[in-house]
Amino acid sequence: MTIRQQSLPAVGVAPAPVVLVVEDEVLVRASAANHLRRLGYEVLEAIDADEALRLLHKVDVDVVFADIAMSGSIDGLGLIRWLRRTKPHIKTIVTSAGQQPSAGFGMFLSKPYRLIDVDFCIAKVLPALQTRCTAEA
Repeated sequence: MTIRQQSLPAVGVAPAPVVLVVEDEVLVRASAANHLRRLGYEVLEAIDADEALRLLHKVDVDVVFADIAMSGSIDGLGLIRWLRRTKPHIKTIVTSAGQQPSAGFGMFLSKPYRLIDVDFCIAKVLPALQTRCTAEA
């Protein structure tokens, strides 16, 4: 788990969007997180929704990318419900091999997914940030 450093960005440089990857399968989480880091995002990782909630109380996040089926006190859909009530500005992407949620949970990505599909979902939920970051680069 990495915690975002609270430092001021250089003048004229937009901070990278922050993505929180919540996934209990270590290799799946590491693959998605490392891919997003290579693309220039700041990435936080959580093993379950409980750890994600602890991070979300401490760190500003732009996107939560969460598996639906996880151990812990709540699953991925419970995490998204909490976000909708308390931090509705955070964009969400949910993923699952078994169930597809009803509307209202953000983008859905079926497992197994390709990393290019993650790129597509991130671009869909963060178009304003994407445009701002590439225009200033």
